[in-house]
Amino acid sequence: MTRERRGARSRSRVAASTAVALLLAGLWAFGAVTADAKVRPPKPVPAWYMTAGNVTDLARQAKHSACEFAKRQPKSPRLLLLDFGAAQKYRDGTFGASLRGVRRFRNGGILKSLKAAARSYHRCHRKGSVTIAYGNTNSIPGYMSKADAREAGLHQALTVKRLIRFQKKERHYRHQSAASAGDIEPGFGFPGVSKALVEGANGGTPYYDFGNAGGCPGQPGSQGCYNGWDVGDLGEVSVDGRSLAVPEIYRSYEATQWARVQRQWPGNYAFEGVTGSPIEPLTPSQGWTMLKRRADHVGREVITIRNAGSRASGGGTEAARGPTLGGPMTGMIPPHLVPGPEPFFSTSLVYPVRNAWVASDHRHFIAVEAGADPVHPSTGVLGIFRQNYVRVSQSQRVVRVPGAGPLRLRHTSGGSGRAALRNPAAAVRFSGEKGVSGTLDLKTETGRVTMDSGSGGSR
Repeated sequence: MTRERRGARSRSRVAASTAVALLLAGLWAFGAVTADAKVRPPKPVPAWYMTAGNVTDLARQAKHSACEFAKRQPKSPRLLLLDFGAAQKYRDGTFGASLRGVRRFRNGGILKSLKAAARSYHRCHRKGSVTIAYGNTNSIPGYMSKADAREAGLHQALTVKRLIRFQKKERHYRHQSAASAGDIEPGFGFPGVSKALVEGANGGTPYYDFGNAGGCPGQPGSQGCYNGWDVGDLGEVSVDGRSLAVPEIYRSYEATQWARVQRQWPGNYAFEGVTGSPIEPLTPSQGWTMLKRRADHVGREVITIRNAGSRASGGGTEAARGPTLGGPMTGMIPPHLVPGPEPFFSTSLVYPVRNAWVASDHRHFIAVEAGADPVHPSTGVLGIFRQNYVRVSQSQRVVRVPGAGPLRLRHTSGGSGRAALRNPAAAVRFSGEKGVSGTLDLKTETGRVTMDSGSGGSR
């Protein structure tokens, strides 16, 4: 055989081997893409803002929420998040949380409601297991120092330990555990006191961070993280110590933000899952899928405010069909403005928040928050939050007023919560920094804005 023939045969064998390798690589890549496409997102489970006006009603709301959760959850272990509002320190040296301008509760009252949730979950349990989480936020009052914030976190963890003792030693509940949690957002507070709050809470119990990365790199038009935060600070509150990350992924850029936090963290960084919103471009399931595509190690937890299909009735949310899972509250909240609210809406939806209006009757709670769109600051935003205590449902809607600038609620009518919810249109007026003003009609579920003469038309 000539040297030329031997060389040609050798080149042919190399070419064939290369083709086989490329074919196998292509098949592997196709299989990987197909396998990734077959990974179905987990079923979202509801989280709950706690809105009751007294300790008796707080326990009642927690009981109904836990039963609804237990009857609908999938077979896998899931997180039942109860958000009690901003961490607080009181004059007598005790700690607790402030419920969105509704009522301040000490940890003793919060523990009572958490125990009610544990008993109710046990009674209504069908499948799976639960971690009941005592959640608060870093909308910390200005009078609280870093030391105060850290102590508030320690007392939050102590409350959770008492709940665990109740679950495991007093009642021997097999399908339950407990944890601390925080809606930690740069737009809510400064990094120093916020990190102190988390440090205090996550040393003794697991701690779920369900906040966002407000203003950080990746957000359109942003000049940097809000209030002096950086991605290192976000890493500390979300995975350092016993923290577990369940970040808000409402829009695609938020998946990019958190993927950057993960890449820049010096140690191992994993996500337990995501927190979703049913009123944003990404559904909760889409938010989970988006983060999984852009980041590594994403667990199968998805929590969200339940935004069930509903029709408006008075000031609340009424499910068109389905069982009555809850019941009326004993008290009502008179309509009033809240100058410095602990928001119902993430800073991904409304930032900054100027003020809020709240009211409730025995069956319904409603809150309106006024501010601006964080991505398009020239657009005013009104966030509408509703709770139906009888149907055990919560919903959120956002009404945008382009060109108005940040909005502020102007005044509120007097009277009872029942009267305000029967005729809410007369109670909620607003004005914008650009000189516009109008009325928000709450009789419809989505809300309708009517601009004053000279301010534009209805929206």
